[in-house]
Amino acid sequence: MVWCTSPLRAALVLGLLGSAAIAESDAKTDKFPKGGSSDGLAYEQIQKKEVYTENATSTGHTNIPKVPPVDGWWYSKICTGAYCVFTNRKLANGRGLVMVTKMEEYQKIERTEEHFNKADNKYEEPIPWAETEIVDKGPGITATKNLRRGKALMSWTPVLAVSKDLFADLRRKDRTRLLEIAVSYLPDATRERFDRQRRPQGLSKKERTVEQIILAAPFEFDLGYNWNPDVNSKHYLNYPEVDVFTHDCRPNVAWHIDGDLTFKATVARRIQAGDELTIAYVDPFVPREERTEWVRKHRGLGKPCPCQACSPGGGKEEEIKKADERWQELLEIQGELKNHESKNITPQKIQRFLDLVDQEKLNVKLADAYENAALNYNYLGMDRLAKKYADLAVQAAMVEEGTGANNVIALRIMAGDIKGHYSYQYTLKRQGKVK
Repeated sequence: MVWCTSPLRAALVLGLLGSAAIAESDAKTDKFPKGGSSDGLAYEQIQKKEVYTENATSTGHTNIPKVPPVDGWWYSKICTGAYCVFTNRKLANGRGLVMVTKMEEYQKIERTEEHFNKADNKYEEPIPWAETEIVDKGPGITATKNLRRGKALMSWTPVLAVSKDLFADLRRKDRTRLLEIAVSYLPDATRERFDRQRRPQGLSKKERTVEQIILAAPFEFDLGYNWNPDVNSKHYLNYPEVDVFTHDCRPNVAWHIDGDLTFKATVARRIQAGDELTIAYVDPFVPREERTEWVRKHRGLGKPCPCQACSPGGGKEEEIKKADERWQELLEIQGELKNHESKNITPQKIQRFLDLVDQEKLNVKLADAYENAALNYNYLGMDRLAKKYADLAVQAAMVEEGTGANNVIALRIMAGDIKGHYSYQYTLKRQGKVK
């Protein structure tokens, strides 16, 4: 669930029936040689007739190795339908990665091995927080010192990648089997950190399954052609260390996943010592009712989201009504600002939009807000204000998306030549000053 490149989605289509099947016989898989292949993928044959329905660690399943029998990438031949378990315990300097996906999707990850090994897997030292109990939320962390916007907090590669389509294509018991087997193949230290996510979360007293862990932190990334909506290569990625953050729909920590699948968290607004550190596990622009229901279902609270954006004034009906009206106004103005054909944009309306963003504490979405302001000031021929907000958009995007993000580059180009930007030229054309 990645609104870093695409919005997080709370709803998954679950329960579609799918038939379970282990990989085809050796005769049908000659393209998978036993000793390995030119792409560095090692293939291990598993008997074709036995169907595994229990946890991989069960001693009754002698045909499933307790650890991958090869170094590097291993295609386990543990499959259900088109979905198989792929592992690499050496990746990211021994951190490891397991995948539950299709062969063609695995091949996209396999090509990024060099980038994984160069990644900085770390908390920024010294760690500026302490674990504590958060009222109405359960375990979380609070700052031990004041933190400024832009302060880097952590950087991690994923340890689990799961095709999003798996949740629609397979039955729950088949999903559970593959996910549990996959996690069992992580290196010992990594698996131990992953399993910390199983502990009761929020106010729940139940230990979580792998599937529940994924859906509680659905960091989504498209491994394929995310500019083409007809080509879906979306996967959920799991970063165990991120579970220290509690959820808030108006968080004070921004996050993004870069092109090498590395998760990076950065302070989004000034944090005082003693403040709770939070991220948004669901898109902040999803309607309030959907956000609260998602939190109730997936974050272990058993009740709607308690954050101030969802339960203002302690959940008083009058305060919720005011908040909803303010939010609706923000969305309506935002819709107009994104429509370059709109004839209703005024400087006052742009400023009202920025004021609402500030009131809503959408500090993890400032890049988009400032870009909208810059574009619309330029549409109005107000190049000085356009330049001001283009510069602010660059600074915000560096925090929210990373210094090397494509959007940062595009915003730098705009800020560097406001009158040469298409938005200013469009205004001149609309005013009849250029053809």
